[in-house]
Amino acid sequence: MSYDLTFEVAPELYRRAVTTSVGGVPSARRKALGNIAAMVLFPASIFAFNRALFEPSSLVAMCFAAVLGAGLVFVVWWRQHQKLVSLHQRYNETGGVQSTQLNAKGIVAARPLITSHINWGFVRELRSIDGATLIELPTARLIVPDTALPEGVDQVSFITQLEQWRAQ
Repeated sequence: MSYDLTFEVAPELYRRAVTTSVGGVPSARRKALGNIAAMVLFPASIFAFNRALFEPSSLVAMCFAAVLGAGLVFVVWWRQHQKLVSLHQRYNETGGVQSTQLNAKGIVAARPLITSHINWGFVRELRSIDGATLIELPTARLIVPDTALPEGVDQVSFITQLEQWRAQ
């Protein structure tokens, strides 16, 4: 058995697929919460350090520097996040039809300008999101929309077959 699929990935599905972490929780939210926590804890730790070691007169300058530093961390994170999402969006906008062949030997995925030959040993994880199957590679994610699956094949049976090939 093998799959010979031809499809286009809808922009909203593409965005959801590239922002979903391995655990299934949108990674942007998880990272944002971690960064917000760092923005609070970093100034608080400097404040505590300052109170413990220095006189109170330097407290205002240290707090200002801590808040400024936390703000800069947030700005850098936000720019990097937006740059990554933009990069993925531009890649998706290269558009065109994607053809993917999956069989026991591996995966051949082709889009305009790119053709990839992938051995199953290179696949890190197979998982589902609402509307698609994600094939996690160390450097990318292959998205196979549920609408591209052959008639009579659902997402669960598709992933089960891919897992069998991956385990060989």
